[in-house]
Amino acid sequence: MQITLSELLRRVGLSCNDETIVVNGIESDSRKIKKGNLFVAIKGHDKDGHVYIDSAIENGAAAVIGEQELDSLPVPYYKVHNSRQIVSVLANTFYGHPQNKHIIVGITGTNGKTSTAYLLHHILSFNGKTSSLLGTVEYVFNGSRHESSLTTPDAVSLQKMIHESKDEFIIMEVSSHGLDQFRLAGPMLDYAIFTNLSHEHMDYHSDFEEYFQAKKKIFKCLKTGGKGIIGAYTPWGERMAEELAAEKVPSISYGNSNKKEAIYLKSFMTVPTLCLVIDDNGQEYSLTMRIPGKHNVYNALGSYICARAIGLTPQQIIRALECFQGVPGRFEQVDLPLGARAIVDYAHTPDGLIHALETASHCVENNLYHIFGFRGRRDPTKREEMVKISQAICSHVFLTLDDLNGVDKEQMVEELKELSKPYQNITVIEDRTEAIAHAMGSLGQGDGLIITGKGPEPYKDEYTYKTKSDIDTIYYFLTEGKIVEPING
Repeated sequence: MQITLSELLRRVGLSCNDETIVVNGIESDSRKIKKGNLFVAIKGHDKDGHVYIDSAIENGAAAVIGEQELDSLPVPYYKVHNSRQIVSVLANTFYGHPQNKHIIVGITGTNGKTSTAYLLHHILSFNGKTSSLLGTVEYVFNGSRHESSLTTPDAVSLQKMIHESKDEFIIMEVSSHGLDQFRLAGPMLDYAIFTNLSHEHMDYHSDFEEYFQAKKKIFKCLKTGGKGIIGAYTPWGERMAEELAAEKVPSISYGNSNKKEAIYLKSFMTVPTLCLVIDDNGQEYSLTMRIPGKHNVYNALGSYICARAIGLTPQQIIRALECFQGVPGRFEQVDLPLGARAIVDYAHTPDGLIHALETASHCVENNLYHIFGFRGRRDPTKREEMVKISQAICSHVFLTLDDLNGVDKEQMVEELKELSKPYQNITVIEDRTEAIAHAMGSLGQGDGLIITGKGPEPYKDEYTYKTKSDIDTIYYFLTEGKIVEPING
């Protein structure tokens, strides 16, 4: 694809008198620049793209956009107020407003984004619809799977993927970071789902109000005629539904006990299996699902309501939901000897952890063991609460390392030891694979082990056992028989 720079800038409200420059791509990463690309310098939280302008020009940038006043450059330079915001508009314009070729669903919320996205993707695919999936676990489009780098891709990559997708539907997770940083901006979505809001990302957002307002931005991304779908089963969700109604944003709520809803949950059971009874405009439907947990009741209901809004029948949706196998790394279960069970889950917030541990406790007959840790350079304010939750629900807890992200290992280990001091049922084992080995060696008849925090993500750091992920480590010890004897904790 290519367009003259003057035409591209004109379409986004900027002026350019040079009619000779042709742009064949847009990048905000100087390392990706190729000859003829437009480079947009963005001042980020960790790095400032303006530092890399010379590098971008050396790599072939035909022109540069940024926020700073700069001396003359060997290529045209255009100063804007917010380069992060303009790159989204530029990319959308360059790729010919690709959102108009698809029906796009965006899903935001502290917890439930991934599960709801997979549920909806499955419902559509089960009923013969082609559907792309962009999220935390992976990117899937045109029938191919790709490794995910961010929950919400950068603005340029996102527009390019939407442009390249030949699928009728696109289901995408939308993070608060992605909304705050304009990775998703403008009228992009046919449906915007808000699941919930709880403690997370307080290392990025200054407080809950700022976090809430970032999430609310998703509804500014609705196309004309688009619709919001709000999980109103929490106080934040109730507030979101009330504010959107006051602002006359077309929307539906679900799970709001204080409001009569056209589609609502009449009853449900989570043990021994997940069973829902849904009232859909006066007609009652029952379904049984293979995925456990109260949190999945609302994930299923949200995906059901969105699928109904898209135009599928209750029967089409229910048949799909009843055969849904689950999400990789989301409460993924492995049967072990002695009737024991191992579970891997992505839970990394206090609210998510409560749901995961309570669900796990219903899946095991006897003791429940828990392994988890905390990532370096991430929100430290939730750590004490999560340790308190874990030791209260589980028989024994193994605190271990997650991705260090540049934080000194000894510093993190000392913090884990401090967090464990008030409790008798916590052991600190810094090597994650050794912690899994010890925990598996502790399991008796009918016991369970749940490992949280990483889900399907690969390990970034080196451990004693050269396994790739938590689930890989479990299978390694299961097949090789390399189980370490239990330790006294």
